[in-house]
Amino acid sequence: MNKVFIRSLPVVAMAMGDKMGVKVRIQGSQAMTDGNTIYLPVLPEGDESAWILARGYLDHEAGHVRHTDFSVREDTPIHKALANILEDIRIEQAMGWTYPGCAVNLRNLANHLAYEGAFTPSANKPEQLFLGWILAECRSHVLKQSALVPVAQKARKSLVKRLGVVLVNQTEALLKRVESLSTTRQAHDLAEEILDRLRQAQNQRPQKAASQTDKKKSEEQPTPSPESKSDKQGNDAPEDSSMEESPSGSDNDTDITEGSRSSPAASKETLKRILGKDPGAFGDLGQMTAEALQAASDQAVRENGMESMTGIYPGEQLAKEVTCGNPPDLHQVRHETVALRSKLARLVQASKLKRSCAGRLGRLVDHRTLHRLPAGDPRVFRRKEEKRAINTAVIVLLDRSGSMSGARMELARKTVLALADVLGVIPGISVSTGAFPGKEGAVVSMTPFGRTASQTKDNYAITANGGTPLAQALGWARVQMAVRQEQRKILLVATDGQPSNPGLVRALLEKLEAEGVELMGLGILDQGTTRHFFARHRTVQSLSELPAAVFELFQEALTE
Repeated sequence: MNKVFIRSLPVVAMAMGDKMGVKVRIQGSQAMTDGNTIYLPVLPEGDESAWILARGYLDHEAGHVRHTDFSVREDTPIHKALANILEDIRIEQAMGWTYPGCAVNLRNLANHLAYEGAFTPSANKPEQLFLGWILAECRSHVLKQSALVPVAQKARKSLVKRLGVVLVNQTEALLKRVESLSTTRQAHDLAEEILDRLRQAQNQRPQKAASQTDKKKSEEQPTPSPESKSDKQGNDAPEDSSMEESPSGSDNDTDITEGSRSSPAASKETLKRILGKDPGAFGDLGQMTAEALQAASDQAVRENGMESMTGIYPGEQLAKEVTCGNPPDLHQVRHETVALRSKLARLVQASKLKRSCAGRLGRLVDHRTLHRLPAGDPRVFRRKEEKRAINTAVIVLLDRSGSMSGARMELARKTVLALADVLGVIPGISVSTGAFPGKEGAVVSMTPFGRTASQTKDNYAITANGGTPLAQALGWARVQMAVRQEQRKILLVATDGQPSNPGLVRALLEKLEAEGVELMGLGILDQGTTRHFFARHRTVQSLSELPAAVFELFQEALTE
């Protein structure tokens, strides 16, 4: 479970952003959305409950981003709460139609919350009771979230006692339209129609004629004899106490309401509470899940510290949002790194070819092996064997923190651009570069996988700014590596060696290494600090030192 949770959640988050235009970031301890970006907290690895909450929250909020019209407004607190419940069900149904896996994630989320009691309304709060019944009724029937069936049944019985079976049945008939809702406006209109029905019942005058008839009939009934009265008390339970709870799972409205129907005054008071009281966040699946996620994150930090919270994906930021000034001159960089290009090319060529050997098949005869023919040995053809392709993914992370300003930043920009240019033309190597920090800890994508340094050279016109959140950058690289198919994976960090939260950085480096990623540190005028984090490291003081430093770092990886 640990390995799946470590890698899957950030990968799924990234995939959601790529496929559906939803921005996702995993950082901090708070889950929220602003209508464009979904924020998930950093969560403990291997916690199945946190996995269910995070996947469900991601799918739920992605549904709002994709399908909800946020311009539609509500009139009252109860209208807002009820419309939100109906809209939640509508968008979750739409997500399930488009992505069947989302239906499973959302069902698991709702069932998990139901088992935790999140949907259970307070008995002395009619506004919660009403919303809880509608939520559980519609989710169990429309979305097949079976754990809410008992919640719906119990809430319905309580409402029948408070409001009467007629009003509950009328509301239930309106709820049959939830399954066919197709827009946010329709969900809001249905919520208003349900509330209008309650208002009509609240304003309806009691029928005096019926009451007088009932009174006359009661007067005409013969008074029971003491014996029959005593006999009835001995054989039957008191009428009021028998209506406290009906048999489990029963839906018999007649049994529930006989003898326990609320008075008109009590019913009106219940309706007044439902229509007038602010139910708060009750029934808001997104907020309930966000609170549960934050609690899980906070608890894990208290118990294990941040070193256990390594499922980080801070998201990406476009380079054009942070670039300013002029990028490095690619032609000049190529001129200054021609030695590196030449040495790496020769190294790769040598690693791919084996010396000539004799074989049974071929086009050219190896005259040195003709003596084998009289002995019946057919291995007389010359051939060259090739090793399997290098098949390596390389990610280069550039530290652009404030401490990298001046000469360090200038050298770092040229260094990373040179690496992207040199490695990008070697067959079998895929390279990507990014800088950190971007906005809110995001990584600035400079040369993505599949692009070249020539195509993306303008992205290197970046300046130094901000702190050194290397842990967040490592989380981004971890996600990138998780979706790569190359057999060998190399992560090179170019930094001045002063990261924030060193403990979390080391924890993430250990995770990456355990997942098969080879780690390299390239210190930029860092006084040797990089060696404290990377066993394989070099330090450069000028661009002229780059060829030897990088060649030494990559020599072993490229020739194995």
